[in-house]
Amino acid sequence: MQRYRAKKAREYKESTWSTWKPSFSPPGIRILTNFTTESNERVLFWFILFLKLLLWIVLWGFFIQIEFGTVFFIVSMFYWVYVSMKAGTRKPWEPSAYSVFNENCEAIDGTLNAEQFERELKFGAGAVSGK
Repeated sequence: MQRYRAKKAREYKESTWSTWKPSFSPPGIRILTNFTTESNERVLFWFILFLKLLLWIVLWGFFIQIEFGTVFFIVSMFYWVYVSMKAGTRKPWEPSAYSVFNENCEAIDGTLNAEQFERELKFGAGAVSGK
């Protein structure tokens, strides 16, 4: 399973290597020579997150002024929960929590399966060490 995951990770990195990566430097001029495109992406991500948080605070202040601050807060928390549960956050090489979607229907670590449950019932929890 580890070789399969490593192979998928390598394929994913090779497929994304040739795609365009955003950079803070103008085309043809390399101003930020010490930074890689990954660190540029990380800085851009945190900057955009900071701007979103700042906008949310300003909007919350506005809604407090018009006496709807609690409503805005509750609605924005429901929105945050909805956005955080979106699909597609798993990397292509990571196994799914549902074993039917994995290679050879292999379960992830910590999953209770019928064989393990039966061994625990017959021989006790100590009988299930390792596998």
